[in-house]
Amino acid sequence: TISNNNSSSSSSTTNESTITTPPPTNNNNDKSIGNSNLGHLPQTTGPTSPGWITVTEHSIHQSFDLSRVMFSRGNVTEKYRFGSTLVQNNERVLDMYAGIGYYTLPALVNGNAKFVLACEWNAYAANALRYNLKTNGVEKRAMVLQGDCRVTLKALMDRFDNNNNNNNNKSKSNNNNSGEYAVENDDDERFDRISLGLLPSSEGGWPTAVSCLRRTTGGWLHVHANVPTAERTEWTHWLCRSLVRIAAVERRRLRVVVASSSSDEEDDDCSDWVAVCHHIERVKSFAPKVDHVVADVFVGPRNSPKMPLLDGKSCPATTTGVIDSAGFTATPLDDVFTPSCALDEQGILHQNWMRENSSSI
Repeated sequence: TISNNNSSSSSSTTNESTITTPPPTNNNNDKSIGNSNLGHLPQTTGPTSPGWITVTEHSIHQSFDLSRVMFSRGNVTEKYRFGSTLVQNNERVLDMYAGIGYYTLPALVNGNAKFVLACEWNAYAANALRYNLKTNGVEKRAMVLQGDCRVTLKALMDRFDNNNNNNNNKSKSNNNNSGEYAVENDDDERFDRISLGLLPSSEGGWPTAVSCLRRTTGGWLHVHANVPTAERTEWTHWLCRSLVRIAAVERRRLRVVVASSSSDEEDDDCSDWVAVCHHIERVKSFAPKVDHVVADVFVGPRNSPKMPLLDGKSCPATTTGVIDSAGFTATPLDDVFTPSCALDEQGILHQNWMRENSSSI
């Protein structure tokens, strides 16, 4: 259902009210359309502006300014799958590329997530997202974190680490024999499930995503990408290998954090984490012989209770790999084909801004 809301009045907060264009921004997104085009757009945006519409899917109301924010009907089945099938009751969910709430809203409304942290750097989309959270009555279980999620989430995780180390040092000084010191005290602030819904690739955000998972149990990454149909199997194994390598780097980083807190205990072995792809969902055709797919990947300790099952039993405890209709296939960690859709200077997807920023963050 699509409706135009420009005749309705708004009694909401400043973030939801009609604003003049363009809003303040700290990135260069406007360069992609050219500032000269702004002269052809309505001079206001928000619930009372001419371009403000509402699209209702599965009883979820999604409002946005169509003159400034994109909307894809082709994602409707994946939104439903994410909220009604994947997200579990009381989970903490991170949506790293939230937009107007494509996956944030289903996680809250249909999945009954305990909390969703929704990251978005586009001011127009973030404005609509805050509005949609209130319209759907779920604003008390969500927070919008505006800006580049690789920067904002790193700052958030660093703060958790610092607070955790301070608490641990206090605990040790108060009771050196208690044995209650734990690296993972901040786990309640981390996430069970993370949506990486950025096309054509979210590769630049994978290290940030892994660092946000619960350290005791790991969790699920739902990785969106535009993948050549002929390379889907190879892409899946390459994805798993990439994620388990990122996890090893994160575990080594954590060891440094632990050491700086003067702990007598050691952290888990850096090689103890695995990445297992449980399912590949084809969302839609993006172009001839290229599909928009989502990989459901568990990343975490091999003995985690969240580990996906194979024929009612845990996956082989030895390695990273892929589950499909044929069973479980281990991923070779040394010799893996790099798909053409990987971020690479010589590849199809250059995205220098993502590769360069990711390596420096």
